[in-house]
Amino acid sequence: MKKVVIDGRCIKEGKFDGAQRYAMEILRELDRLVPEGKYELLLRSENRDLVDLKNIKKIGINCSHMRFWRCKVLFYLIRHWAWYIDFANGPAIWYKSIITQHDIYAFYNVCNNTRIYHLKKKCAAWMNAVLAAHIVTVSQYSKGTMLEKLPVRPDKISVIYNGWQHMCNTEADPSVLEKNGLVAKEYYFFIGRLVNNKNIQWIFRVADHNSSSRFVISGAVNNEKFDYYTGINNNITYTGFVSDAELTALFQNCKAFLFPSLMEGFGIPPLEALYHGVPIIISNTSALPEIYEDCAHYIDPMKYDYCLDELLKEPVSSADKILDKFSWEKSARQWYELIESYAD
Repeated sequence: MKKVVIDGRCIKEGKFDGAQRYAMEILRELDRLVPEGKYELLLRSENRDLVDLKNIKKIGINCSHMRFWRCKVLFYLIRHWAWYIDFANGPAIWYKSIITQHDIYAFYNVCNNTRIYHLKKKCAAWMNAVLAAHIVTVSQYSKGTMLEKLPVRPDKISVIYNGWQHMCNTEADPSVLEKNGLVAKEYYFFIGRLVNNKNIQWIFRVADHNSSSRFVISGAVNNEKFDYYTGINNNITYTGFVSDAELTALFQNCKAFLFPSLMEGFGIPPLEALYHGVPIIISNTSALPEIYEDCAHYIDPMKYDYCLDELLKEPVSSADKILDKFSWEKSARQWYELIESYAD
């Protein structure tokens, strides 16, 4: 029986990004499917108690630096001749690797990171294309970009989508509205990292064009490269990082959710908004039309003269078919079948 080792470096306290969310939810659902003893999760010793698992064995590693972490993991893989699984955008560290590559933004110049950062991301993507046994991505669009930019065969890439069920058991904390002076159903909402590919400038300009509307921006804002702009009408509110409970309240009470991204490999936040019964106004670019079909109000992310209240009057289909299409359980089952096809 071939051992399967999952990289758990992304399991840590603090804020989650989309890749970490994907990793955690797939891991939890996979634990329900796998036989006891065959799968192992390597994670930092101090983080062992951050995830509860029944069938996947947790192995603690004492390591403080990512470079040393990968060396220790590689030695462990070689010693056990194990398959290596990474759910969180990690590089393939040896040939028996099945890794997740959510996107290849670095090839399209849509982010405001440094040249060194882009070079590192490009090198990692090339290494995955050459070294990994298999690559998983989160949309047909992302798969298409990889086939365009990387030396990889179509049959080496599988598409396994995100889910939304992590929102189901979260109780709303409405105090976030009072804390930020917000009135229910009288604000437009955005959450995400405030970087170029999220197209935060679109929200700034549309806020200026919709003077009577309030716009709420949530997300970790430390160290991001943008100027705090409250609008010529002083109608933009920043909440900073919010908990899942506060996020639930912001979703439930907004007029609509805004997602004007220039490029997305999937885009989980609009899916979370649909779960809460909120209309979504999203870009007509990249993976978004593939994921949300005719259940969204689409905008051109380079056009700013929208009246959002009028846009919301346009008919869209029920969100039920989108919510039925995606689930963490379905995705974990696809992962399990893929891993077993290699490990056996």
